[in-house]
Formats: sequence, structure tokens, C-alpha cells
Amino acid sequence: MSTLPEPAAHVPDSDAASAGAAAAVDELNARAWELRLSDPAEGLRVAERAGAAARAAGYARGEAYALRNAGACRCLQLEYEAALAELEAAGHAFDALQDPVGKASTLNWIGGLHRRRGDFPAALQAQLEALRLQRAAGDRDGEGDSLNNLGNVYDQLGDMALALEHFSAALQIKQELGDKLGISHAVNNVGNIYTRLGQSTQALEYHERALLLKREIGDVMGEGLLLLNVGTDLEALEDYPRALEFYTAALEHCRRHGDRYTEAGVLCDLGDVQRKTGGFEHALAWYRQAVDASLSAGTTYFEVEARIGSGKALVTLGEARGAVAEISTALALAERIDARHLVYEAHLALSEAYEAAGDAAKALEHFRAYHRVEDEVFSAEAEGRIQTLLVKAEVESSQREAELLRTKNEELSAANEEKARLLEVLGRQAAELDRLSREDALTGLFNRRHVEAALGLEWERAHRFGRDLSLAIADVDHFKGVNDRFSHAVGDEVLRRVARILREGTRAVDVAGRWGGEEFVLLLVETPPGRAAHACEKLRAAVQAHDWAAVAPGLEVTVSVGVAGNGEAADPAALLAAADARLYLAKRGGRNRVLPAPAKD
Repeated sequence: MSTLPEPAAHVPDSDAASAGAAAAVDELNARAWELRLSDPAEGLRVAERAGAAARAAGYARGEAYALRNAGACRCLQLEYEAALAELEAAGHAFDALQDPVGKASTLNWIGGLHRRRGDFPAALQAQLEALRLQRAAGDRDGEGDSLNNLGNVYDQLGDMALALEHFSAALQIKQELGDKLGISHAVNNVGNIYTRLGQSTQALEYHERALLLKREIGDVMGEGLLLLNVGTDLEALEDYPRALEFYTAALEHCRRHGDRYTEAGVLCDLGDVQRKTGGFEHALAWYRQAVDASLSAGTTYFEVEARIGSGKALVTLGEARGAVAEISTALALAERIDARHLVYEAHLALSEAYEAAGDAAKALEHFRAYHRVEDEVFSAEAEGRIQTLLVKAEVESSQREAELLRTKNEELSAANEEKARLLEVLGRQAAELDRLSREDALTGLFNRRHVEAALGLEWERAHRFGRDLSLAIADVDHFKGVNDRFSHAVGDEVLRRVARILREGTRAVDVAGRWGGEEFVLLLVETPPGRAAHACEKLRAAVQAHDWAAVAPGLEVTVSVGVAGNGEAADPAALLAAADARLYLAKRGGRNRVLPAPAKD
């Protein structure tokens, strides 16, 4: 699923330069801006010509827009460091020129760059400032751009409701202005929200509408991205023949326009569809092409995806040793580029490959590494979300305070009332942030950080008073198969229902939390291991007996559980390791069981 930026483009009249020289620079800038959508490499060359001509003519405003255009084109070519340097230089130039419209447009590109690199607080701060400048200047077109870009940030933060609110507002403005390019961006991004919500039918409707607009206005880059998005929707709907049609069209589009980077991604998608539909030999062929395209484009990311996919296909074909070699290469590459979600995907795939090869020790090693790195990714995302919320509150607070300072003295009383209201709002935000820091967003159980803190406290209490303490780790069996066969939306609902069964089946004094992915932890206070095993057996049976067909016809869900007591561990880490080892043995022994098994009465 791909998002589309929505920058503003305004080239003001000349300043100290001659009218003829300024007009020539403006024409070059307009051409560079137009080319960013179809040929950013050529757009960069034209922008550099505009900048040279502007400097020769002493046309400061034209040079500022040339820098903005060059930075935008570099950003679209993934030259992020050089792009940021040119965009920041353009921002300083617009400050000197007192041009808020140019500064806001530049801030939008800076925000988009930070978003692509995963620095969401910096992205949010830049785009909130752009929105403030555009509203102050009465720039409705620019306001629509910033609303759209802010929606992209909220979307990637997981706040889909807020993202949809911004996309809808941007769409309304762009429709009022008749801006087809802006409309196409907003329509695509609204479709992306539906994709994330698992509502693929609605997503497909929006993406197909956006694709028609892209073709109508000749947005070549946007058309390629929309072909991918439509294919993604069809794949989620399990309409694999049509998904293959759109991926094939996207592949032809990329090759026709020389876009090797996107081509590598499309080839990975083609391999994934073939693997899901049983065409494992065909999948291997697509993955090999994806590796070649990745090497040609100089992109390691898609090479990692392709090698992981190849390894999974090789496991299914019974070539476990070849799979281990392929995925090990992918893991090394993922670690080199610090793509942590690919690192944990590679560890999980290696665990399955080593298990198929009969190397249980290596399988357990990578299974544990998978959970460790996945938790690091989850924690980083949670902290990034909280940090972003704090930055947003600080930026909005500073803006409100600046407005208050400009009010007249006689409005002091109203300002004090506003301050009291803001303090109340900040209090609610602080309470919400505290809840977010302890709670898993999907299931409502405690998150891993809170469980670890509770384990430390209960361990000390049990040690001090000589009490029993048991810990259980439960893992949903074949959860990846649930996602692949039924959809990620069904997978999320499975996790929510398992969490509810665990929460309702434990005491108020116990601690139930999501450890990461499809894994849960139960901290059973003042409970010996035997009694804990009995309690977990009841929970296992309750999960198996749940009406899963109401979620999706044919769906069956079970869990495996490992149980350990504090009498067999020297510290909390050892207790966790003992329960984790028994969970692994439960899965190796056939799944849908508790280890140690509860003693018979």
C-alpha cells in the first residue's frame, strides 16, 4: 500500500531580477515541478538549471523555489540526505524573503521526508507548522496539502480515525478547488485507511477511483503506485487472478518507465501471490528476479523480502537446507540496514526452516530471537507514538500561547479561562498517555513493559514472604496460517477474543498481558505450578471450545501453553526462560496442549 504526497506549487513574481530573466527562471521552475510526477530525474536537472539561472540573475525568489523543486525531486528518487539539505536551504531562503507560502510548501516536503524515514515527531512538527502558515495566509490549496500530509503521518502512527478525518477534510478542499491531482492523492489515501482497517471492498472502490484520476491527469508515478494498491486490495480479498493482473500491469509500467526500485517490490508481490496459491516453483522464479532487480536498483530492502520469500517456498518444497542458506543471507542483510521488522521476520522464517531440517536447537534459538526483536520493534513504535503525541501537544500549546500573547490586556480574563481549560485537556492527555504506556492497543491486555514490571514486583514479594508464583506463556497455534488463509482482520479478531478468554478466566490479582505478536503471558500470584497448569488447561479448553466459526466459517483456533514456577528459577529471567522452553516443547509435541500437563486428581 503506497501513500502519495500532496505538496503545494506557487512561483511568485520576480524581485530584483530583470523581468525577462525572472520569467525564464519561473518557466524552468514550473517545468521542474511538473516533471516531478513523471520524471523526477529530469525534473532535478531542470531545477538545477533554474537555480543556476536565478543565481546569475540575482533572482533570490527563483533560486529558493529551484532549491525546493530540486529537494522534492531528490526525495522522490530516495536521495534523502541531499534532499533534506536542499529543502532546509530553501526554507531559510523563504524566511529571508518573508514568503510563508513557499516556506509552508517546503515544510510539507521536509515533513514527508521525515515520515518516509520513520521520524514521526519531526514529520508532525514540520507539517503542523506548514498548516499554521497556510491558514494564516488564507492559502486553501496549501491547507488541503498539509491536511493530506498530516493524515499520512497519523495513518502510519496507527491513529486511523484521525488520519481519515484529515484525509476527508483535504478531499473536501480539493473538490471545492477542482484540483484533480489533490483529489487523487486524498482519494488514494482514504482507500489506504480502509485497507488498514481490513475493509478491502471499500479500499478497492477508492483505489480504483484514484487510479482513473491518475490516468486522466497523466500522473505516471501515481499510476504505478495505484496499480500496486489495487493489486493489494484484490490479494486481501483473495481474488488472486485479478491481483496477478494488476501486479503484472504494475510490473510492465515500472519496466516501461525504468523504475527498477518499484519493480523489485512488484516482483516480491508476484512471488507472494504464487506462494499463497501453491505455485512454489513460479514463486521462486519471481523472487529470483526480485533479487536481480534489487541489486540493479541498489535497494537492499526488497532483496531481503525476496530472499525470505524464497526461503519459505524452499521449506514447502522440502529443501530445508537451501532455505536456511537463503534466509540466513536475508537476515544478515536486514541486520546491516537495521530493518528490524525484516530481522524478526527472518528469525521466524529461520526457526521454521531449521525445524524442517531437524535442528531443534537452532530452531529454538531463532524462535527466541524472533520474539526478542519483535518486542524491540513494538516497543520502539509505542514509544514513538507517545513521543509524537507529546510533540503535537507542545506544538499546539506553543501556538495557542503565541496567540494569547497577541491579545489585548482586557482579554486577560478570557485567556485565564482558556489556560484552565487547556490544563484540564493536558490532564486528560496525561492520563491517556499513562494508559497507553501500560496497555496493548489491540487486545486491551497489559503490554509487555507492564508485565515485566509486575513480574519484578511479584517475584520480590514471593521471595520475601516464601509464597508460590507461577508464570505461563501461551501462543496461538498456526497463527500465521490464520492471517494467510482468512486475512489479517480475522487474525486481529482472534487475538482480541483469545485475550478476552484469558482475562475473564483469570483472577483479579493475576496479571494477563500480551507479550508480542500472538504470544501472551499470565502471571499467577500465590499459585503453585500444579494448580497453575490446571488453570491453564481450562483456558486452553475454553479457547478450543469457543465459537470461532462466528468469526469466519471454517476457522479453528487452539493455543499451546508453557508453565513454570518460581521454585525452579533463580530470577525472573530464568522463570521466563523455563516457561518459554516448555512452550516450545508443547508446540514440538503437537500443539494444543499445556506443559507440564496438569496432574490428574
